Amino acid sequence: MKTSFGPGSALPAPKHLFNGLPPLKSSPSGAETADMHSSARALAVLLLLAAGATGQNRPDPVQTVVPWQGHEVLAGELLVQFRPNVSAAAQSLAHKQQGVLPRAVLGPRLTRVVLPAGTDLEARRAAYAARPDVEFVQPNVLHHPVAVPDDPLWSTQWALSRVRAAEAWDSWPGSADAVVAVIDTGVDVDHPDLAAHYAWGLDTFAGDADPDDAAGHGTHCCGIANAVTDNGLGVAGAAPGCRFASYRCGNTSFSSSALVAAIQDAVAKGARVISMSWGSTYDDPAIRSALQAASDAGCLLVAAAGNDNSSTPFYPAALPFVLAVGASNSGDNRASFSNYGAWVDLAAPGESIDSTWLAGGTAYLSGTSMATPLVAGAGLLLYGRLGQRTPAHAAAVRAALEQSGAPVGNWVAHGRLDMAAAMDQLFPSTPPQLTSLDPPELPALHGTTVTLTGSGLWSTTSVTVAGAGVSFALVDGTHLTFTAPDAPVLGPGTLSVSTPAGTDDLGFTWVETDPPRLVVPAQLAGGSPCTWSLGGPVGDGWFLLLALDANTFSYAGQQILVPLAMVKGSKLGATGLASLQAFIPAAAAGLAIRSQLVTWDGDLSGASPIETTTID
Repeated sequence: MKTSFGPGSALPAPKHLFNGLPPLKSSPSGAETADMHSSARALAVLLLLAAGATGQNRPDPVQTVVPWQGHEVLAGELLVQFRPNVSAAAQSLAHKQQGVLPRAVLGPRLTRVVLPAGTDLEARRAAYAARPDVEFVQPNVLHHPVAVPDDPLWSTQWALSRVRAAEAWDSWPGSADAVVAVIDTGVDVDHPDLAAHYAWGLDTFAGDADPDDAAGHGTHCCGIANAVTDNGLGVAGAAPGCRFASYRCGNTSFSSSALVAAIQDAVAKGARVISMSWGSTYDDPAIRSALQAASDAGCLLVAAAGNDNSSTPFYPAALPFVLAVGASNSGDNRASFSNYGAWVDLAAPGESIDSTWLAGGTAYLSGTSMATPLVAGAGLLLYGRLGQRTPAHAAAVRAALEQSGAPVGNWVAHGRLDMAAAMDQLFPSTPPQLTSLDPPELPALHGTTVTLTGSGLWSTTSVTVAGAGVSFALVDGTHLTFTAPDAPVLGPGTLSVSTPAGTDDLGFTWVETDPPRLVVPAQLAGGSPCTWSLGGPVGDGWFLLLALDANTFSYAGQQILVPLAMVKGSKLGATGLASLQAFIPAAAAGLAIRSQLVTWDGDLSGASPIETTTID
């Protein structure tokens, strides 16, 4: 395929661009263009969506491409990111002082600007970089898809068999709540093997809500990750029960601004995995910043390692918080084109991969572009089983993918993707094994946060303490936390954890609440009852001290609240527990009530911390 650039440019196409159309099982429809694109209307896209103007399919912009430090960039454009706490007014003044026109606001601190005609791009970039209020400034760099067209070598999807996808599906078919964002050339939105799994889409390139694919690369990647499976049509996807979102950022290249807008939208709309089958050797600051924010939000980031048969780091894959994917072949060797090195985290089949194509067809392509959505789909399958999007869940999925990799040589850090092994790594097929509690003895009064240590905990379905179910939070596959309930009796108790694979028990001991403690709401609406739950030594008498300020006096080595009122109770029961309820009038709104429990056994035996309840 001949690559056509915008007016005034005569750059050759890089070797990792498309070199020709792949042989198709059905012909693609529509003209394929190789004009370079950007997201000049990225902000306008979001405004149009908010206004409900989602039906308009806008024409692609025409762009001029120039060289900059060995990279292709859009002529006359810079991306400027200011430092934190620089106000919008100060940013606007800075642009005015530089004599540039803001074109699109890509974030609170990041703006795409247009330089006056004839301006030296590098000189203006250096002038911005010299400002103390600027964090970074860069040209609007172009990044390229990394597919290598190839002839068909197999008539079946050998890749899914090699990574044991079907075995993983037997354990968990996926969740429709889990979405992978495929940031690429868009998708054939009407493809019969994709339409049912399409969650949402956006064209950050032309500036509309229709990500319809004119190049095919994105459609191919979407099918690898998430084609409808077991429907008697076409091909199967790695995550058959999950869905995908499609972002169109260009045809044969993607500008930094278009990619940043797509990443931000994917995070905002709840994507759990972001699949990126593109890149360059330029460590793009704007993309790095957007992806760092995505990682902080709990997105699993997966990117292609590149097709240059090189150990040179390729970005964004080489970023430490991105899972870099190289391509293997049917013999579990490195595909001849795949980049390699310690920075490449995981391999996946990427040679002669059959997947969805334009006009409802299928095609074979090769490249780290193809390996990437396979890993992204596998990650999505695991993520959907874990539940909500959190950084801990993303880290757990990445660890499971890497730690379960099948050995394929030292050209990649963690071996080749094995979906069934990753599923078993995160959700073992054997019952959990419980080892310890922290604290090892549970106070009789409820409210203590307990950490349970064991193995196989990610798939926990229930936790019971002394026969009563309790809410729990998963920390990772070896830790979960829960809040201990009141003790039914003092002495031995049993905790049970259940997963789909079975149940394990752990013994512990209920003990007196020592030192004394009370549980009372931190906030309470006026005109409602308030309950004080009390715990201390068995058989001791108790006093509840109440005050409107925090004044204390010292007695027997304890700081005792100076009470405005004092409630005397009978002795604490067989478990050392008691409770008191009182009505708080609406007129008390705005007050802060201090409470302290004091226990007495012929003399002061203990005092709880002072707790404050704010009345709304």
